[in-house]
Amino acid sequence: MPALTLHYNAACPDCVRQASRTARVDWFGRVAFSTEPSPLGDVPVGEIVVVDRRRKQLFTGVFATRRVCMEVPLFVPLGLLLYVPPILRLVGSRNPGCNGDTCDV
Repeated sequence: MPALTLHYNAACPDCVRQASRTARVDWFGRVAFSTEPSPLGDVPVGEIVVVDRRRKQLFTGVFATRRVCMEVPLFVPLGLLLYVPPILRLVGSRNPGCNGDTCDV
């Protein structure tokens, strides 16, 4: 069973595309993907909610992105960059969304 479940909104084409790309490079199957409501309820378009079963924690926004990156080997360098405060602030200040913007996946 994967350690993380990434919840995203199936009505967001960019989110669907990013989740699909992430799933393709999740070689060890550490992340499960779900379009069902998260423990926080329905996931807004352009956002993600990550549930970490091992730690019994929920993550949203850039912290959810960082948590997923740290589980997917190809994304670990990006995940490590997200621990650098100026980079975290820069990435966290973006407004997620679809229709031209990128989702936080």
